[in-house]
Amino acid sequence: MAQRLWSRRGNPPRWVAARLGISEWDFSNALHKIKEAAGLGGADRVIIWSDGAVTEDRGDVIGNVYDEL
Repeated sequence: MAQRLWSRRGNPPRWVAARLGISEWDFSNALHKIKEAAGLGGADRVIIWSDGAVTEDRGDVIGNVYDEL
C-alpha cells in the first residue's frame, strides 16, 4: 500500500524526489505536467504518494510521476 509522502502547501522538499528515486528536475517537470493537465496551478495543493501517484485534496488521482518520465 502506498504511503503519503507530501501533502503540505508549497514546493515539496528535495527528499520527496529522492524517495521516488528520480532527479529533482525530473520530479518537478512531471509534477508541473500533472497539475497543468488537471487544470491546477502551481500553488494548488496536491498529495504525492510513495508509488508516484498524485492526488487532489479530495483524493482523486490526477496522474503518476513515473508516467511523465
